[in-house]
Amino acid sequence: MKYIFRLELQKESSKLILLEDDKEVAERTWPEARDMGTKLFEVISALLDEQGLKPSAVEDFVVESELPDVYTSTRIAETVKKVYAFGVKRK
Repeated sequence: MKYIFRLELQKESSKLILLEDDKEVAERTWPEARDMGTKLFEVISALLDEQGLKPSAVEDFVVESELPDVYTSTRIAETVKKVYAFGVKRK
């Protein structure tokens, strides 16, 4: 089984989807409120707990954004993606 997080950023809301072999198994949506860093980590934790997964089970983290790259939420999302990948790939 291959798990992937897909984060979809829109102007009014964000959605984190957990995919298992390209099939959506869980998702969370939240309104834009200038709290992307905190909210994203909370949602990652909740989805992993809900599915009984360890962080290392998620092989990839994709960010899809309708927002310009200069938006703070986009930059935070990309940073969280990199930190997540670094944290779970460490041996």
